[in-house]
Amino acid sequence: MLNIAKRTYYRYRNSEDKNYYDYLLIKEIFEESKNTYGYRRVCESLMVKYGVTFNHKKVARIMKKYNLKPNYVKRIRPTYYKNRAKRQTQLAKKKV
Repeated sequence: MLNIAKRTYYRYRNSEDKNYYDYLLIKEIFEESKNTYGYRRVCESLMVKYGVTFNHKKVARIMKKYNLKPNYVKRIRPTYYKNRAKRQTQLAKKKV
């Protein structure tokens, strides 16, 4: 089962999570950003949009608790060096 004392179960069974309403605000901003904002940008957006200041540690803790993990977009590296090397070899062949 739960492996906790009976008294503990009945004590917390009807209690509400004190961070739930904060979580709803954080989740709204997180979903507006298409799941790309981390805790730093979420903190800043909370200040801009709602005028609410949260500690960054609290936002990080809530995001971790409710499994809000940002999807980082991998940046495409430019291929300048590969193209430059190809052009130089082509020019060298033309000169010969």
